[in-house]
Formats: sequence, C-alpha cells, structure tokens
Amino acid sequence: MTEKIGTIEMEKTRERKAIVVGRLKDFGLGNSEGIPSTLANASDAELQEIADRDNEALVEPNDLTCTACVDGRRCMHNADGSEPKIRLRRVGGSASNYGVALNADASLVATFNPEAPLGEQISAIDAAMRYRSAHLGGCGGANGEIADHELINGKPAVLAAVKAFMAVAEVREFLGVDYDDELGERVRVNAGKTAGYLKSMGWDGQKYVDGVKDEAPENVEDLETNPNDHKFHGHKEAKLTVIIGDKTSAHDDEFVWNLKASKEIAEKLAGQRGEEGYKQAIIAELAKHFAVVDRLPVGDMPVILQVA
Repeated sequence: MTEKIGTIEMEKTRERKAIVVGRLKDFGLGNSEGIPSTLANASDAELQEIADRDNEALVEPNDLTCTACVDGRRCMHNADGSEPKIRLRRVGGSASNYGVALNADASLVATFNPEAPLGEQISAIDAAMRYRSAHLGGCGGANGEIADHELINGKPAVLAAVKAFMAVAEVREFLGVDYDDELGERVRVNAGKTAGYLKSMGWDGQKYVDGVKDEAPENVEDLETNPNDHKFHGHKEAKLTVIIGDKTSAHDDEFVWNLKASKEIAEKLAGQRGEEGYKQAIIAELAKHFAVVDRLPVGDMPVILQVA
C-alpha cells in the first residue's frame, strides 16, 4: 500500500534491517587524502552494532517538496532563515539533475537547443523534476560535477561499484531492475561527453547554488562549516549510510543517501523510453553518487545499508 505526500510516494510496510555492506575500498573506491573516518578501524561486529542502533534512530522526513544533499554537516537553518527540515537526500539536492539526465539519454534532453544558455537548459530539467534545492558551505557534488563525469567515464571501478551495489538483494528488490552492461557502457561514454560539454559551456557549481538560493532560498540549507578546517571545511562523516524506504537519518556524522529520492528521479527521467530509460537513468544516478564518494572520503569509510 502506498500514498503520495508532496513529491515522493511513501510506502507503508517494509521489514527493517541494517546491513554492513563493506567499505568503499571493497568497491575499489575512496581517496587516500579524503575525509577521514573515525570508524576506519572498527570491527565488523562493532559496525553491525552501530548500524542496528542507527536503524532504530531513523526518522520520518517532514518536507517532501525537495531533497537535501548527502552532505552530513549539520544544517543550521535554511537560506531564508527558516528552521531546518528533515528531507530525503541525494547528491547536491537538484544540482546533479542535469548531468544525470545527459548521461541517461533522457528523452527530455532531446527537446533542448544545445546552443541555448546552460542555465536555461538546467532550469528546464529542474522544472521537469519539479524542484530545485542546494546547500551553502560548499557543495562537493555541484563543484565536482565535471570531475565526477570524468571519473564515471575513465575509472572502471565506479560503474563496477554500481553493478555490485545493484546486485545486493535488497537493492535489487527496491529498484526493480538489474544492472545492464550495454546501458552502463552508454552511461560511461555519455559521461565523457557530458564532462566536455559542461566544460565548454562554463559549468560553475557555486553559480548553480547561488541561483537556487535566489529563486528558492527555503530549499537551500545553510550547513555548519569550520573556518579553521581549510582541507575538509567541517566535514566529519564517519560512514556512508544508504537508506531504502521512507525514513531518513538526522545524524550529522555520516553521508546519507536515500535511494527513494534517486529512484524517483530515474522514473521521471525515463520518459517515453519506459523500462530501458528507467534502467539507464538509475545507472546514471547511482554512478554520480559513487563518483562523489570516490573523490571525497577515504576508502576505509564503511558503507551501511539501512532498510526501514
């Protein structure tokens, strides 16, 4: 049984469980100079205990009109001064929509004039996704957009991680599709083109954030930073938590990624291409997330799958 609240379909029943998937390095991912994890040396048993406790602490979102970023830093308030909201989360909020759409061969993109200003094309994609959101304090997903597409194109481990993750039984059941090698190759090739195109068109992640702040400040989170932390800017995430189901995490010590938010975006990008379009869009969406966690944190960072 399901019902729709805001923009996201809410599910009513799901068996709760916490699964320690492994560490980013098990997928061939991670940055040796990246955000360190305080759980780098934790045992599997310790990680399972933490994961079980975290599962019990998952909460219902109270704003489904947009998504927040996976960034784990504490939200002090929204850019309009309003109180923080609990939102489902995916990389960059809406900042990753355009690149994912290009890599997914979304039918909507074919209706655009490639010579039109980049901002005009991005706004059209965001309008089709029905929201715009971002955050202050520096967005790694938005600022690293070009680098992420270069990784998807040039580092085989990124798409290999997508394939392995989609093979996890709980993920496969939730997404409803298997990884497809041919569509994965399309995503890889497209990502190289996307990186080049964004470079040529002058992509600027901060400019995107500033534009959303001007247009929809209530959807832009102002995150806590550390002015003395010139390398990590206040990031202290210890783990990557991926969530299946309606709930999310309110912790400020982990990257949080709601697969429900990613699934909804892929469904919208599928357009008239049906299941094939959805499958390619899911691969493109997951690839963006795995590229981000290849760039930003260390490989020792644990990956936890929460089902709730």
